Amino acid sequence: MTSNRINIEEAAEILRSHDNYTILSHATPDGDTAGCAYALCRALHKLGKKARVRCGDDFSDRFSFMWKNLGCGSFDEETVISVDVADARLLGSLEELYKDKVLLAIDHHISHVDFAESLCVEPYAAACAQTVYKIIKVLGAELDKDIAACLYTAIATDSGCFKFSSVSPETHRIAAELLEFDFGFAELNYVLFDLKTKERIALEETIYKNMKYYLDGKCAIVVLSRNILNSVDPEDANGISAIPRQVEGVEVGVILKEKKDGVWKASLRSNSNADVQKICGEFGGGGHAKAAGCTFTDCTPDEAIEKLVAVIGKSFN
Repeated sequence: MTSNRINIEEAAEILRSHDNYTILSHATPDGDTAGCAYALCRALHKLGKKARVRCGDDFSDRFSFMWKNLGCGSFDEETVISVDVADARLLGSLEELYKDKVLLAIDHHISHVDFAESLCVEPYAAACAQTVYKIIKVLGAELDKDIAACLYTAIATDSGCFKFSSVSPETHRIAAELLEFDFGFAELNYVLFDLKTKERIALEETIYKNMKYYLDGKCAIVVLSRNILNSVDPEDANGISAIPRQVEGVEVGVILKEKKDGVWKASLRSNSNADVQKICGEFGGGGHAKAAGCTFTDCTPDEAIEKLVAVIGKSFN
């Protein structure tokens, strides 16, 4: 289907004119999709509307402050919206139930695949939360420290704590306004970016040991089996896709995760002009120019690596 492209004001009007919301996050949720969902849920509550959040996977306990003291009650679902979901397939276990029911999708992925009736997308925003913030402002829902904490988490995590090239002056202006609210951003940043479990340290050690280099050292790839991934909490695996990119001389880093027999999820990160969104697009994936992903099925990790290296090499040329 083809979504109706709408602006911030039109998205706010849709939210203003409906009720009884289910807000969908993408599977394997990160800070952006979680922060957007709970910020919008809280904003809708302030307008006297009923809303709740659903996700195909559990949210990390590190985000538990987002739903603290959030009473959603019970109600019959009438309106479904999604936040930071670039493709209905990313709804995971909720795809079949909701892929044809989404009234409004709010997103920031340039590779967005239409599945909602209406789409409000700002593809050059560092985080979907920038768009959600603007929609909340137009809605007239008063910001408070709980909403601010959700939006700040979303922006900070999706921008690499404001390090990524997608960060703009607008990103900083929005973050500055959010910091006007006393939600303890220093402690929050410690939990989001510095705190590591012993299991996370062990996982990083495994990543460094298993890292292999291709294309004269410009590409680094790490293969992680299900046995390795199942031994750690999902939150401990959050953000590991950036690790290969941190090695000097590496322009494209890849983490190849085993999802099930013969199925491998590749997460690509770029330091250079190599557009990993286009690279992943060759394999039916997508994302952003500097961060994207794709899936390989019915193959071995070596076969997936061979395919990836061939396309990555062309991007360097």
